[in-house]
Amino acid sequence: MTVKEIANLCGVSVATVSRVFNEPEKVKPETRERVLEVAQKYGYMPHAIAKSLRTKKTGVYSLTVMSSVELVFEDSYVSKFLRGAVKYFSSKGLKLIIDVFTKGDIVGYYRKLVSSKLVEGYILMDIKDDDVRVDLLNELGVPFVCVGRNNKNNFVYVDTDNYLGGRQAGEHLKELGCENILFIGGDPSLPFEKERLRGFVSGLEGFKGTLYKEYANYDQEIAQKIVERYLDKIDGIFCTSDVIAYAALRVCERNGVEIPIVGYDNILLSEIANITTVDQNIHLVGEKVAQKVHEMVSGEQVESEVINTQLVVRGTKKFLNFSKGGRGV
Repeated sequence: MTVKEIANLCGVSVATVSRVFNEPEKVKPETRERVLEVAQKYGYMPHAIAKSLRTKKTGVYSLTVMSSVELVFEDSYVSKFLRGAVKYFSSKGLKLIIDVFTKGDIVGYYRKLVSSKLVEGYILMDIKDDDVRVDLLNELGVPFVCVGRNNKNNFVYVDTDNYLGGRQAGEHLKELGCENILFIGGDPSLPFEKERLRGFVSGLEGFKGTLYKEYANYDQEIAQKIVERYLDKIDGIFCTSDVIAYAALRVCERNGVEIPIVGYDNILLSEIANITTVDQNIHLVGEKVAQKVHEMVSGEQVESEVINTQLVVRGTKKFLNFSKGGRGV
């Protein structure tokens, strides 16, 4: 059923039918009632996207994840973030488009997306130093909010205090008396990874042992191989994600070794596996980002925000009993 067919059945113009759905107050009550009755009888619904494009308000927001599809749907930082963001958008009757970009021309991708006029506001994750996405969206003058900071911070952001989170992990392993510690990061080029490492080293202030630094790029198999290489040298592990911490735990279990492990994110996996972790309130970050980009689109003044982290002690609690007098692996 089309607008033209409804107009023919009702004996009115196409313009009149259009006004019934877009400007009903401008149509006589009896005509409006007749058009609505026919539309209901034949199951006609106005094209929501076409209507929103005419009014220049789509209610659609975009988040493009710079990683694999699997990471969006598994128990990870992204999935927990999305629960917070979607909760806010749904409460306001708004929609969030989730896309994945792994390779290609990212600038061209965003230019096409912006030119489509479908998206009102953008959320950027995995911010890098001198991020070309930030430069482009600033140039185009479209509303966007970033999850995280970089070397410029010429944008509105919501971030957790990654330095504090790293420091909390370092202080905890030092308190446990660890003397040879393995740090396993994700992507060393990401600013938040640098901050977690910086905070971790700060938390180990006065530490007399050896710190080994490796990066697994969030790949569990790579992380397991790293742990296997160092297992006979270390008595403590800090991983900058819970998924990697779980991979490390599995290696230790297979080898019958008990080592204090600290993860990062406090996703459900860490709770199930009883892993001590740094909680960065991911759900809250998602809500805050969604709220700020919506307010920005609505013309409101928006400020950046940093959220504190908290150490959640689980599996390492048993090692506290041995920390005063020192202990071995």
